[in-house]
Amino acid sequence: MNGDGIDLEKLLVFNPKEGTIYLQDYRMVMFSACALGVLRRELVDTLGWARARGLFKRFGYASGLVDGRALIERFPDASREDQMVFGPLLHALEGATRMRRIPERSRVDLEQNVFHVEAVWENSYEAEQHIALFGPADEPVCWGLAGYARGHSTAAAGRPTHVKEVACRAMGHNACFFIADFVENVPDEDADDYRAVHLPEVVRTLEATLKRSRQELADREARIDELNAKLRGGAHLEGILGTSAAMCRALETVKLVAPVDSTVLILGESGTGKELLARAVHKLSERQEETFLPVNCAVLPENLQEAELFGYARGAFSGAVQARPGFFESADNGTLFLDEIGDLSLSAQTKILRALQEGEVKRIGETKIRKVNVRIIAATHRDLDAMVKEGTFREDLYYRLEVVTIRLPPLRDRENDALILADHFLAEYNERFKKKIRGFDHQARRILANYRWPGNVRELRHAVERAVIMATGRTISPADLPERIIETPAGPALSFNASLSAETAAAELAAVEDEATRIRRALDLAQGNKTHAAKLLGIGRSTLWRKLNQTGLN
Repeated sequence: MNGDGIDLEKLLVFNPKEGTIYLQDYRMVMFSACALGVLRRELVDTLGWARARGLFKRFGYASGLVDGRALIERFPDASREDQMVFGPLLHALEGATRMRRIPERSRVDLEQNVFHVEAVWENSYEAEQHIALFGPADEPVCWGLAGYARGHSTAAAGRPTHVKEVACRAMGHNACFFIADFVENVPDEDADDYRAVHLPEVVRTLEATLKRSRQELADREARIDELNAKLRGGAHLEGILGTSAAMCRALETVKLVAPVDSTVLILGESGTGKELLARAVHKLSERQEETFLPVNCAVLPENLQEAELFGYARGAFSGAVQARPGFFESADNGTLFLDEIGDLSLSAQTKILRALQEGEVKRIGETKIRKVNVRIIAATHRDLDAMVKEGTFREDLYYRLEVVTIRLPPLRDRENDALILADHFLAEYNERFKKKIRGFDHQARRILANYRWPGNVRELRHAVERAVIMATGRTISPADLPERIIETPAGPALSFNASLSAETAAAELAAVEDEATRIRRALDLAQGNKTHAAKLLGIGRSTLWRKLNQTGLN
């Protein structure tokens, strides 16, 4: 393998719709050379010549080191000598410069610990911009190129290298000329420029964090794919998705109780899917061809509960202009689902108990007894045991209802089910809204997996619906999700910089006029925690996400 046979252009993955460029798993960004020239001018004016030079060299070093690592990952079988060639090719593709090695004055044999390169940078953007902004220079000014060459050659060689520019177009020379060697072979006159930050350690830490996060997400997504395969193979029940242990127990109970014509009590928080589970019981029962009638008891006014449940005769009360059957009669031979039964009055509970025991009802204002054949499935988010002790729920009705009790777990206790359901809802809303969104990006999936979902499946459904509506790219990003979700920290919170209180940090940020600088400083103070950084800035996390994308800081 050699550099001439490598088409690096194919390694860069451009996605204009999402605003991303990737080399392997490392995100790339294109900058205007003029903008970098302006940055150079501002840094020299603000920090002074020496500090600006060091900052550019360290930036270039980090860039070269990361590119080198990315190329090693992409071509793990390539020799180190080949890796040395890839960096300059990539740097040329990025528009920085073209490197031309001088063969008769260069020798690279890393197996023999030989590395000495003398080469020319042609069309250096740094020399170009420096001349335009500062005029002729008294010393070499291709600081970023030198840092990049040092970082990449260090990655390729697997040991520290030294790169020194000895001639520069900004000084009036015909070209920019540099010499590279191992650090131990030459005096490292630029050591101070690279000493401000331990860049190799920083880059290694960032890479380790990135790889760990990628692996964790890959493991989780592999598990999701496995679970989705099971679901496609029949590990779901009447539209109910879930593979967590608690959900599987609930579904197994449904299969056992559905064919048996007995009452069922479903317990679970609001939004966990109690009605969906009740429908599954009905669908798998012998009554599946008959009526399934859901009634939300929580919305029935107390003075109308009995009339709605059991019906009334004409003139039974003011406004009863004609006779009307109640829910029990309307569901005759079918299933009556009494959702939030814990919200019914004691009087209504008494009549429900009679209807269950005797199989008969009497409309308000009538003496006629009407036989009904109804299967009752009741549900509530309330603690009926506690209500019985308080005297607000009839004990005999409770025991009559809990012949079979099914407990639906909250979504936060359902392991990976949130991601499975999110993918399911995405497909549903893609079809409804005529969209072609491929999925959730890694950051959005991590947020969905770690959020506590107090509103359970209902909240997740609405969050995905909103995200599909708001998304403009091919994938859903955190900015498309509801703000309350991305503003909630996932897992243990990271602490602020211990040397500053939150008030002091906020005051410090308020004094910074430039928004990009203020955001960078907030991230530094919050040690990279975007939730805390947003709080310091006094904005929502989704707003911070948008600003990071707008300023190119993300």
